[in-house]
Amino acid sequence: MNDATVGVEGLVRNGGALCLDFINTVEPRTGPVSREWLTGYPDLVTWARYGGLVDEATADALLRTSAARPSAAQAAFRTAIDLREGLFRLFAAIVHDTTPTPADLDLLGRAFATATRHGRLAPHADRFDWTWDAAVPADASGDASGGASADPLGRPWWPVVASAMELLTHGPLDRIKQCPTDEGCSWLFLDATKNRSRRWCSMDDCGSLIKARRQTDKRRTARQRTRT
Repeated sequence: MNDATVGVEGLVRNGGALCLDFINTVEPRTGPVSREWLTGYPDLVTWARYGGLVDEATADALLRTSAARPSAAQAAFRTAIDLREGLFRLFAAIVHDTTPTPADLDLLGRAFATATRHGRLAPHADRFDWTWDAAVPADASGDASGGASADPLGRPWWPVVASAMELLTHGPLDRIKQCPTDEGCSWLFLDATKNRSRRWCSMDDCGSLIKARRQTDKRRTARQRTRT
Protein backbone atom coordinates (compact mmCIF):
# COMPACT_ATOMS: atom_id res chain seq x y z
CA MET A 1 0.00 0.00 0.00
CA ASN A 2 1.12 3.55 -0.62
CA ASP A 3 0.13 7.02 0.56
CA ALA A 4 -2.64 8.12 -1.80
CA THR A 5 -1.03 11.56 -2.12
CA VAL A 6 2.24 10.12 -3.50
CA GLY A 7 2.79 10.50 -7.24
CA VAL A 8 4.07 7.76 -9.50
CA GLU A 9 7.63 9.00 -9.06
CA GLY A 10 7.47 8.27 -5.32
CA LEU A 11 5.52 5.02 -5.50
CA VAL A 12 6.90 2.42 -3.09
CA ARG A 13 8.48 -0.55 -4.84
CA ASN A 14 8.40 -3.36 -2.32
CA GLY A 15 7.34 -6.28 -4.51
CA GLY A 16 10.83 -7.77 -4.57
CA ALA A 17 10.74 -8.21 -8.36
CA LEU A 18 10.35 -5.64 -11.10
CA CYS A 19 7.32 -7.36 -12.61
CA LEU A 20 5.56 -7.40 -9.22
CA ASP A 21 6.31 -3.71 -8.71
CA PHE A 22 4.69 -3.06 -12.08
CA ILE A 23 1.64 -5.09 -11.07
CA ASN A 24 1.44 -3.00 -7.88
CA THR A 25 0.83 0.31 -9.64
CA VAL A 26 -2.87 0.19 -8.80
CA GLU A 27 -4.52 -0.17 -5.39
CA PRO A 28 -6.12 -2.36 -4.29
CA ARG A 29 -5.38 -5.19 -6.67
CA THR A 30 -8.82 -6.69 -5.98
CA GLY A 31 -12.15 -4.90 -5.63
CA PRO A 32 -12.95 -1.27 -6.50
CA VAL A 33 -9.84 0.74 -7.37
CA SER A 34 -9.02 3.53 -4.92
CA ARG A 35 -5.81 4.69 -6.62
CA GLU A 36 -4.40 4.21 -10.10
CA TRP A 37 -0.85 5.50 -10.56
CA LEU A 38 -0.66 4.88 -14.30
CA THR A 39 -3.27 7.12 -15.89
CA GLY A 40 -1.55 7.78 -19.21
CA TYR A 41 1.61 7.23 -21.21
CA PRO A 42 3.58 9.98 -19.40
CA ASP A 43 2.96 8.19 -16.09
CA LEU A 44 4.30 4.97 -17.60
CA VAL A 45 7.49 6.74 -18.69
CA THR A 46 7.84 8.42 -15.28
CA TRP A 47 7.44 5.08 -13.51
CA ALA A 48 10.14 3.57 -15.72
CA ARG A 49 12.43 6.58 -15.27
CA TYR A 50 12.27 6.61 -11.48
CA GLY A 51 12.70 2.85 -11.37
CA GLY A 52 15.92 3.07 -13.34
CA LEU A 53 14.52 1.25 -16.38
CA VAL A 54 15.28 4.14 -18.72
CA ASP A 55 17.66 7.04 -18.37
CA GLU A 56 16.63 10.68 -18.54
CA ALA A 57 17.55 11.06 -22.21
CA THR A 58 15.49 8.02 -23.20
CA ALA A 59 12.56 9.18 -21.08
CA ASP A 60 12.63 12.60 -22.73
CA ALA A 61 12.79 11.02 -26.18
CA LEU A 62 9.81 8.79 -25.39
CA LEU A 63 7.78 11.74 -24.15
CA ARG A 64 8.59 13.73 -27.28
CA THR A 65 7.57 10.79 -29.47
CA SER A 66 4.34 10.32 -27.52
CA ALA A 67 3.48 14.01 -27.87
CA ALA A 68 4.06 13.85 -31.62
CA ARG A 69 2.09 10.61 -31.99
CA PRO A 70 -0.68 10.65 -29.37
CA SER A 71 -2.71 7.81 -30.91
CA ALA A 72 0.31 5.51 -30.95
CA ALA A 73 1.18 6.53 -27.40
CA GLN A 74 -2.34 5.72 -26.22
CA ALA A 75 -2.15 2.33 -27.93
CA ALA A 76 1.22 1.63 -26.30
CA PHE A 77 -0.16 2.65 -22.93
CA ARG A 78 -3.17 0.38 -23.35
CA THR A 79 -0.82 -2.46 -24.23
CA ALA A 80 1.14 -1.85 -21.03
CA ILE A 81 -2.00 -1.87 -18.87
CA ASP A 82 -3.30 -5.04 -20.54
CA LEU A 83 0.08 -6.61 -19.85
CA ARG A 84 -0.02 -5.49 -16.22
CA GLU A 85 -3.45 -7.04 -15.69
CA GLY A 86 -2.44 -10.26 -17.41
CA LEU A 87 0.64 -10.54 -15.20
CA PHE A 88 -1.46 -9.97 -12.11
CA ARG A 89 -3.86 -12.74 -13.08
CA LEU A 90 -0.95 -15.06 -13.87
CA PHE A 91 0.98 -14.59 -10.62
CA ALA A 92 -2.15 -14.34 -8.45
CA ALA A 93 -3.16 -17.74 -9.79
CA ILE A 94 0.20 -19.11 -8.69
CA VAL A 95 -0.23 -17.56 -5.23
CA HIS A 96 -3.56 -19.33 -4.88
CA ASP A 97 -2.22 -22.68 -6.15
CA THR A 98 -4.14 -22.63 -9.40
CA THR A 99 -2.86 -22.91 -12.94
CA PRO A 100 -2.57 -19.65 -14.91
CA THR A 101 -4.81 -19.54 -17.95
CA PRO A 102 -3.31 -20.34 -21.36
CA ALA A 103 -4.36 -16.85 -22.49
CA ASP A 104 -2.29 -15.14 -19.79
CA LEU A 105 0.69 -17.42 -20.37
CA ASP A 106 0.44 -16.72 -24.09
CA LEU A 107 0.24 -12.97 -23.43
CA LEU A 108 3.52 -13.11 -21.51
CA GLY A 109 5.16 -15.32 -24.12
CA ARG A 110 4.24 -13.00 -26.98
CA ALA A 111 5.27 -9.92 -25.01
CA PHE A 112 8.61 -11.52 -24.19
CA ALA A 113 9.18 -12.33 -27.86
CA THR A 114 8.42 -8.73 -28.76
CA ALA A 115 10.69 -7.30 -26.07
CA THR A 116 13.67 -9.51 -26.76
CA ARG A 117 13.74 -8.43 -30.38
CA HIS A 118 14.96 -5.13 -28.94
CA GLY A 119 17.33 -6.55 -26.35
CA ARG A 120 20.57 -8.42 -26.04
CA LEU A 121 22.31 -10.27 -23.25
CA ALA A 122 25.43 -8.64 -21.87
CA PRO A 123 27.76 -9.56 -18.98
CA HIS A 124 27.05 -7.75 -15.73
CA ALA A 125 29.07 -8.55 -12.60
CA ASP A 126 28.81 -12.33 -12.14
CA ARG A 127 25.85 -12.85 -14.44
CA PHE A 128 24.28 -11.77 -17.72
CA ASP A 129 21.48 -9.20 -17.93
CA TRP A 130 19.29 -7.82 -20.67
CA THR A 131 20.21 -4.50 -22.21
CA TRP A 132 17.68 -2.72 -24.38
CA ASP A 133 17.71 -0.66 -27.55
CA ALA A 134 17.61 3.04 -26.73
CA ALA A 135 16.03 4.10 -30.01
CA VAL A 136 14.56 2.25 -32.99
CA PRO A 137 12.51 3.28 -36.02
CA ALA A 138 9.03 4.53 -35.12
CA ASP A 139 6.56 2.63 -37.29
CA ALA A 140 4.35 0.79 -34.79
CA SER A 141 2.81 1.19 -31.35
CA GLY A 142 4.94 -1.02 -29.12
CA ASP A 143 2.34 -3.79 -29.25
CA ALA A 144 2.92 -6.67 -26.80
CA SER A 145 0.94 -9.09 -28.95
CA GLY A 146 3.94 -10.17 -30.95
CA GLY A 147 3.17 -8.29 -34.14
CA ALA A 148 5.48 -5.81 -35.82
CA SER A 149 6.83 -3.67 -33.03
CA ALA A 150 9.84 -1.54 -33.90
CA ASP A 151 8.55 1.43 -31.94
CA PRO A 152 10.38 2.79 -28.88
CA LEU A 153 7.01 3.51 -27.22
CA GLY A 154 7.02 -0.03 -25.86
CA ARG A 155 10.40 0.55 -24.21
CA PRO A 156 9.09 1.06 -20.61
CA TRP A 157 7.63 -2.46 -20.37
CA TRP A 158 10.37 -4.45 -22.12
CA PRO A 159 12.34 -5.01 -18.87
CA VAL A 160 9.10 -5.87 -17.07
CA VAL A 161 8.38 -8.89 -19.25
CA ALA A 162 11.99 -10.07 -18.92
CA SER A 163 11.53 -9.92 -15.14
CA ALA A 164 8.21 -11.77 -15.35
CA MET A 165 9.67 -14.52 -17.52
CA GLU A 166 12.64 -14.89 -15.16
CA LEU A 167 10.35 -15.19 -12.15
CA LEU A 168 7.98 -17.60 -13.88
CA THR A 169 10.69 -19.93 -15.17
CA HIS A 170 13.25 -19.73 -12.36
CA GLY A 171 11.15 -18.78 -9.33
CA PRO A 172 11.02 -18.79 -6.44
CA LEU A 173 7.29 -19.15 -7.17
CA ASP A 174 6.59 -20.50 -3.69
CA ARG A 175 7.84 -17.21 -2.25
CA ILE A 176 5.24 -15.07 -4.02
CA LYS A 177 2.56 -13.86 -1.63
CA GLN A 178 -0.35 -11.44 -1.63
CA CYS A 179 -1.12 -8.77 0.93
CA PRO A 180 -4.44 -9.82 2.54
CA THR A 181 -7.30 -8.97 0.23
CA ASP A 182 -9.86 -8.57 3.01
CA GLU A 183 -7.88 -5.97 4.95
CA GLY A 184 -4.84 -4.95 2.89
CA CYS A 185 -4.04 -3.68 -0.58
CA SER A 186 -3.76 -7.17 -2.15
CA TRP A 187 -0.42 -6.27 -3.74
CA LEU A 188 1.89 -9.12 -4.70
CA PHE A 189 5.37 -9.48 -3.23
CA LEU A 190 8.25 -11.89 -2.79
CA ASP A 191 8.73 -13.08 0.77
CA ALA A 192 12.51 -13.09 1.26
CA THR A 193 12.40 -13.75 5.02
CA LYS A 194 14.25 -16.83 6.22
CA ASN A 195 11.18 -18.32 7.91
CA ARG A 196 8.70 -17.11 5.24
CA SER A 197 6.88 -15.02 7.82
CA ARG A 198 6.15 -11.87 5.81
CA ARG A 199 2.40 -11.25 5.65
CA TRP A 200 2.04 -7.71 4.35
CA CYS A 201 3.24 -5.64 1.43
CA SER A 202 4.97 -3.60 4.15
CA MET A 203 4.79 -3.45 7.92
CA ASP A 204 5.05 0.34 7.62
CA ASP A 205 1.89 0.48 5.52
CA CYS A 206 -0.75 -2.24 5.55
CA GLY A 207 0.84 -4.09 8.46
CA SER A 208 0.78 -1.12 10.83
CA LEU A 209 -2.62 0.08 9.62
CA ILE A 210 -4.30 -3.28 10.07
CA LYS A 211 -2.70 -3.94 13.45
CA ALA A 212 -3.84 -0.52 14.65
CA ARG A 213 -7.36 -1.18 13.32
CA ARG A 214 -7.51 -4.53 15.11
CA GLN A 215 -6.30 -2.94 18.34
CA THR A 216 -9.00 -0.28 18.05
CA ASP A 217 -11.62 -2.96 17.47
CA LYS A 218 -10.42 -4.86 20.55
CA ARG A 219 -10.66 -1.73 22.72
CA ARG A 220 -14.12 -0.96 21.37
CA THR A 221 -15.27 -4.51 22.09
CA ALA A 222 -13.83 -4.36 25.61
CA ARG A 223 -15.64 -1.06 26.33
CA GLN A 224 -18.93 -2.52 25.10
CA ARG A 225 -18.53 -5.51 27.41
CA THR A 226 -17.88 -3.35 30.46
CA ARG A 227 -21.06 -1.38 29.75
CA THR A 228 -23.14 -4.52 29.70
